[in-house]
Amino acid sequence: MATTNFDTLVPAKVALGKLVVRTDIQSLVVNQGTEPFIRSFQTRPEYQTRYPDVVKAALGNLYREYNSAFTPLVEGTDTAEGNREWDTDYMYCLMPDATVNNRWVQIDMVGLPDTFLQKADELGEETVRAALRPQIFEIENSLAHYQLLERLFTNNGEGSRFNQFFRQSLDELRAQHGKPIALLAVTEQKYQAMRHEEFGRTPDQPLTDDEVRELTGFDKFFGPDEFRQYLDANSDNCEYLIYARTSDPVSKLKKPDLQIEIPLLQDDRYRRIIKAHSITMNIDNPNVPGFAGKINDTKGYLPAMGMAFPVSGMDELHTGEFAAYLVAQGVDPATIRSGEAVLRAKPTHASYGGYGHHHSNIGNKKFRDDLKLGLKKRGPHVVQPELQMPVIVDAATGQAYAYIDRNFFSFTNGHPVFMGGFRSLMPMDSTEVGRGRIHGNGDTNWAEVY
Repeated sequence: MATTNFDTLVPAKVALGKLVVRTDIQSLVVNQGTEPFIRSFQTRPEYQTRYPDVVKAALGNLYREYNSAFTPLVEGTDTAEGNREWDTDYMYCLMPDATVNNRWVQIDMVGLPDTFLQKADELGEETVRAALRPQIFEIENSLAHYQLLERLFTNNGEGSRFNQFFRQSLDELRAQHGKPIALLAVTEQKYQAMRHEEFGRTPDQPLTDDEVRELTGFDKFFGPDEFRQYLDANSDNCEYLIYARTSDPVSKLKKPDLQIEIPLLQDDRYRRIIKAHSITMNIDNPNVPGFAGKINDTKGYLPAMGMAFPVSGMDELHTGEFAAYLVAQGVDPATIRSGEAVLRAKPTHASYGGYGHHHSNIGNKKFRDDLKLGLKKRGPHVVQPELQMPVIVDAATGQAYAYIDRNFFSFTNGHPVFMGGFRSLMPMDSTEVGRGRIHGNGDTNWAEVY
């Protein structure tokens, strides 16, 4: 298996402290009956990881690079069509130099061991940035579950760091443009799912604007029907900035051939208004077949940042260009050819949460067959060396955990701002670790990164 630049092969023994199960976060799901139930979250409030300033600065500069790499996806290039349809698209997302600004991001990456964090200050920002670059799985530009992010950890009883910085960034936007900010679910399915999962409401329960503001920091929550009615009643004059939630439902992630209707975005009139007022760059034209100009849940920025290799056919994994990419990641191409090292392939477009991923060595027939099928059904992929997850052992119980770090940034007042993060600890004997997935589920222990 490919290794990181960090000392991850020897598990570190740490004191994780007491396990606290939180059942007071109003991020709910609906069971098979009629009543919602509160999710429980396993937290480790005594186990905190502090990032030194040089690490936060390096991640902030990678965030800047991400915005630069995202710009041609929006604007297009001489050889590729961009997402822009009208001159007014994303006009609230541009920086003074015309670089696009994904104002909030989640950086999913290999967990940073204490051995690295303790010596980071000696290395300098450029060296730290170079070390972190190949440890990043992906960068997401649309956040969800705001209530969970804001309330999972508190800072001296005064609300979490994420709460403080996220709300500040929203206030800056309101002051800058003199407009309130609304959440928009572009399909009825997404709207109902968010009401259930993020606001704890059944279909017959009301959700007021005051409750939306209290729970998320946004001023209003529109479903597609309500948004159309609002525009129709206001002669297409939109008084809100729009934070659009446009990800495909899980049903389509599982079955990419499934046809999903998005009437709100299929209508040029409404799509143009949404793109003009959007503060998230994730609005695609569903009427265009294929992937040209599509940026919703894209990983198309990764190759430009040197973080992944683009693949549209299996033969590209046997080229000199791919070998050069591996060398740049610190991976000997011979270990890929021999099967000693493992690759991970991900769909470039419209995929999140690990759906459509394939990971194994290049000589594995199932990996090759699965990737061929994935290329046919899901389109182009990006490939990265599979990274070795660091492991820690709880000194009190002897339980071993693999972990990743999820870090959140905003771009506020012209600068990247670190809003804190979570360390996602997954028991080594869990099914998810065996599948190569360290995402949040019921087994996860959550700990704070600050």
